[in-house]
Amino acid sequence: MPDLQSTNRVAIAKVRETTFGVIPANPAFKAIRQTSSPLSASPQTVVSDEIRGDRQVTDLILVGQQAGGDIAGELSFRSNDDDLEEALQGSWSNNPVITNVTADTEISDVSTTALTVAAGGAAFVAGMLVLLSGFATAGNNKVARVAASTGTSVTFPAATFTAEGVVPVGAAARVVGFAGAAGDLVATVTGGNALTSTLLDFTTLGLSVGEWVRIGGASAGSQFATAAANGWARVSAVAAGRLSFDRVPLGFGADAGTGKTIEVYTGDFLVNGSTKRSNTIERQFLDHSPVSYEYLRGMTLDSFVLDLPAQQIAKVTRTYVGKDATVGSARTAGATDIAAPTNDVMNTSSNVGRIGLGGAAVAGPNYVMSARIEFRNNIRRQNAIGDVGAVGTGNGEFTCTGAIESYFGDRTEYAKVLSNEETSFDVRLGGTDANGEALLFDLPKVKYAGGAPSVSGKNADVMINASFQALRDPVLGYTASVGRFWYLP
Repeated sequence: MPDLQSTNRVAIAKVRETTFGVIPANPAFKAIRQTSSPLSASPQTVVSDEIRGDRQVTDLILVGQQAGGDIAGELSFRSNDDDLEEALQGSWSNNPVITNVTADTEISDVSTTALTVAAGGAAFVAGMLVLLSGFATAGNNKVARVAASTGTSVTFPAATFTAEGVVPVGAAARVVGFAGAAGDLVATVTGGNALTSTLLDFTTLGLSVGEWVRIGGASAGSQFATAAANGWARVSAVAAGRLSFDRVPLGFGADAGTGKTIEVYTGDFLVNGSTKRSNTIERQFLDHSPVSYEYLRGMTLDSFVLDLPAQQIAKVTRTYVGKDATVGSARTAGATDIAAPTNDVMNTSSNVGRIGLGGAAVAGPNYVMSARIEFRNNIRRQNAIGDVGAVGTGNGEFTCTGAIESYFGDRTEYAKVLSNEETSFDVRLGGTDANGEALLFDLPKVKYAGGAPSVSGKNADVMINASFQALRDPVLGYTASVGRFWYLP
């Protein structure tokens, strides 16, 4: 007897389409990490109205097909990068990075002070902090500060590296922040909270208004002496010698940074936009002989849900609306595979660095029991005569909603529910991997849609489950942003 198909032997992957509903030529399918994938292509049928003298039905007629459904998974760094881009319909604004796709090509040489690169070296501006990874010499894999650059070289201080003659595939140089010269970066509250510099030009460092940065490195010499001047801050303005913030650590104060080479860590940045994308999703049923290949085409991400229950794994659910599907015993021509990232799954106990409401980190007595964010594009199928599947998908309003369940420790958040008061919500998750990688979700303008203290019965805690609606921030111009940090000390 042949093996019956097991759920443990289903592989799923996707590739971006350039034309809606058309599998690209020679597609490179990116593997998807999943916990379930109840996708389907539901046939739309109509029973014939023909009347027969023997009272029997003559036909069931296929008139359409609706592809779509969910893919559930667990949150991990890098695994949901494309999903987040599709959910927010924006494009990642990435820090400069050069990666060797071919050995000795994109990065062709490592001397004791410099990298020789094929192109893109000029994007690595003096003062930037660069994460080096994947090099053959273990000691070369570290964070180093750029001293100078040209289009084909990135120079660092003397004796930064051990020379390497052959630079392997996968070796990479990625900007993860910047650092001032000794005593150059100053924390100030004059004219608002900010960092100032005499030597650095902040406008050359790829910073965006609205993105979060982490002030302070791992060592005492890379941090301000004033503890509250270190930590997470959100950029509100970028000028040549001044980086201003509208969110800062509690108690942020002035510090001259005397004798300190202050480090500031930055990430890639994504905000909501209106660039709709579609995919072909492939499922392989590997217990079949021969293997069955299912292709769901035109799959457009309608919603992305992030669920954060207490003391559990952080979970994601992606919901697609698509065109149609096919199934057969042959894989689409020219298909290749891209392995899924292997970063650790994030949990809500040790991997939540911060939950913020109204710009301040949530602490006792209003401890959070669960949180949920849903991005939705309100995608609709566009049907037409002459096509069994949809001819396209229509874009709807971008909405971001969610809920926060917390202990009713005081009346602060409940008062905001009743008064329709504006607040904000942010959450940072990460730290599972060696470089402290993290994702930061920020909703800068939020109003509660409802919620009240729940007295459930004897011997229980009073909880409040408040639902919220994120709104367009009139200053920042967006509803939601995501920060992606490749290195944190």
